[in-house]
Amino acid sequence: MVRQCESAHCSGADSEINEICKLEGWPINHPVLTRDSIGPCYCSCSCLAFGTMVEDGSGGFKAIETYAVGDQIMASGTGLDWAPQPVVFSGGTTGASRQKFTVLVLYGETALAVTSDHLFLLAGDEHTLKRADRLTPDDVLVSPAGDPVSVRAVHIGDYLAGFHHVAAAGKEPPGEDLDKHLLNTNGVVSADYVVQIMARRSDVAGFNVKQHDDMPVVGSQEYVDRFGRACLQAPELPAAATGEASNIRASNYNAKDLDLAEHTFVPAEATLVSVPEDACSFLSPEEAEAKRRSPKRAFNDPLAREWTEALIQQHKVFYPDVTYHLDWASDEVNAYAWVENGVRHVALKGGLVRDQDLELEGIALVLAHELAHHYGGTPTFPGGLSCEGQADYRGVRNIMRKVWFGDAFIQTTDAAIAQMANFFGVPNDPHPPGGTAGCGHPPGACRVATYHAAVALSGKPACAA
Repeated sequence: MVRQCESAHCSGADSEINEICKLEGWPINHPVLTRDSIGPCYCSCSCLAFGTMVEDGSGGFKAIETYAVGDQIMASGTGLDWAPQPVVFSGGTTGASRQKFTVLVLYGETALAVTSDHLFLLAGDEHTLKRADRLTPDDVLVSPAGDPVSVRAVHIGDYLAGFHHVAAAGKEPPGEDLDKHLLNTNGVVSADYVVQIMARRSDVAGFNVKQHDDMPVVGSQEYVDRFGRACLQAPELPAAATGEASNIRASNYNAKDLDLAEHTFVPAEATLVSVPEDACSFLSPEEAEAKRRSPKRAFNDPLAREWTEALIQQHKVFYPDVTYHLDWASDEVNAYAWVENGVRHVALKGGLVRDQDLELEGIALVLAHELAHHYGGTPTFPGGLSCEGQADYRGVRNIMRKVWFGDAFIQTTDAAIAQMANFFGVPNDPHPPGGTAGCGHPPGACRVATYHAAVALSGKPACAA
């Protein structure tokens, strides 16, 4: 299990993390594991997409990625008294990459593409900073002159571009007025990298961590309930956002990165996966609906997404004949296996991998279960995929034993079974209950006992037959 520690514990490695991200071509928000006296943790960065025009010290505008240390950049505090300041830090990705959880903010006649935790100054007397992934169509940003700028729409998805951040004036914590650390970013005021770093560690002037934790994240079910599904859909981009300066474009389908032009925004809804009605599911429809409202990690939680994508890559090595899908934008708590036109498919739904009861190991077990529908043998459904109890047993006994070598198998399955007991709301008990579910979904207690039996090689319990 990977624990996220306080960001302050990782701050000393910021420069090294930035360097390895550049060398490996990782997008911003890719979790980077490190280790300190507290234990393992992961760190990430926040910034603006390449091409974002930021006012320089002479009153002109330069793309964010063109700023170098020593350049002059126009900066202010909350009083909006602008003056040239030196750039003391400049960093980011080296080129286009698929940046997950990009927030596209439409305002006035233009738009900005930013990472989820980029901070904007809101209009009003309180000088409040707000994370991009908490912005709503009801919010009002502020122009460099202090005029209100209404947010027209907020969207979340993937964006193919490089991302960059800068710090102005100095690297010391900003004062209450954030003097010299606010920038003119394409006509609205937002914070520089120093403020971003401080906000990631704790409260800073105008930013309250607990308050933001209580706000719904763009794309989450709570956000959709309040503001509608438009945040998941392709934006109606104003002409200024698609012009030569910004060149933002939107795609209504999820193509491979090589087939997408740079500065293409892929809305979350375009990544949804269509599952046929006859697909085998990890949970019954009734169980899946019951779990829909169980506690979930944030819609833009990078660690759960990276866990799952890493697991998919790992399992591809052993089972390359399967087409794998991570349906992150779906809130459904389930996973599926099916065959279509002779091609084997496995899909993991976002609501399942974001469920707080499951971590990397539990998600690995679910993935093994779905693969075992394809490779678990008899008994099978009429379509040829293994029955649910068989997939439970062979998923752990065969699939996980093949993918996880030696002691890693025991460590992974022990953690996975404990997580599954919590997920099903049953004791972590290796003793099977009575009864049988036939080819359908066994009750949770039977499934946990089946996992234990698969590890112990003691035979499939009758309740899973």
